[in-house]
Amino acid sequence: MRPLGAVFVCAGLLLAGCSEPSAPESAGTPSTSQPSEPSSPSPSPSVELSPLAERCGVAAQPAVTPRVVKVRNDVQLYSAGAGSGKLGVVLVHGSGSRGICNWANEIGWLAKAGLNVVAYDQTCIGASTCANEVRPIEDLLAVVADLRKRGATQVVVVGASAGGSIPLIAASRPNSGITAAVSLSTAGLTTPLGTADAPNASATSVARTIRQPVLYVLARDDTASSVPEITSISKTTPRSRLLLLPPGAGHAQQVLYTPNTQSPSPFRQTFLTFLRTPST
Repeated sequence: MRPLGAVFVCAGLLLAGCSEPSAPESAGTPSTSQPSEPSSPSPSPSVELSPLAERCGVAAQPAVTPRVVKVRNDVQLYSAGAGSGKLGVVLVHGSGSRGICNWANEIGWLAKAGLNVVAYDQTCIGASTCANEVRPIEDLLAVVADLRKRGATQVVVVGASAGGSIPLIAASRPNSGITAAVSLSTAGLTTPLGTADAPNASATSVARTIRQPVLYVLARDDTASSVPEITSISKTTPRSRLLLLPPGAGHAQQVLYTPNTQSPSPFRQTFLTFLRTPST
């Protein structure tokens, strides 16, 4: 790993330095994943396709379309997407009953940036159905496959907070369909989130097997992970890059905004560049 300026530590290829803030895009107040909030199972046997604004209690977003993603016979996921094209982005929420709502304010400006964006409620969260077994890796792989069926030829998966490990474990799976991954303020790097054939898989245990580019992002004062922990996993991941943000940059989705404002943070342009050029 080699340092880039005051905030970058690299372990592979990809981006080169933070850009200056871009012109502010339309964006609401960032909705941040909270790793400690308990999940609440969905009582519904089927997905109700209510508008995202109604699901999350945010301003109406007419360009955002809800849809069902079927994982298996007993699991259907509520998802919402915007934009179109070959560059796909899947947004993975952290723990807690807010689910997809953690990303509700980001879907719109990501789509306006030219990306084919989708976020979703994981099994037993929000409007998705519940099952005896919760398999977050299968949930994500099903959403990725659905986005590819709808025209995306490259898919970057972005996970935040307790959801930050899910893209990493999913990317390590054969034929995942994932082109690259972003891990924002990841909590639970050693937490097992495996699949049926690898039940003990965690982000740290699979890191060396990930062949896709990975961008790890953490504010230096964020307690979701320690700087040594995130540095270690970045060194282990073959094509990774680690961006350590200044103290006070925030947690999860907050890092995309200037603190205490709705304006884009300096990091946002770097984030968008990674999403637009995932395989470089």
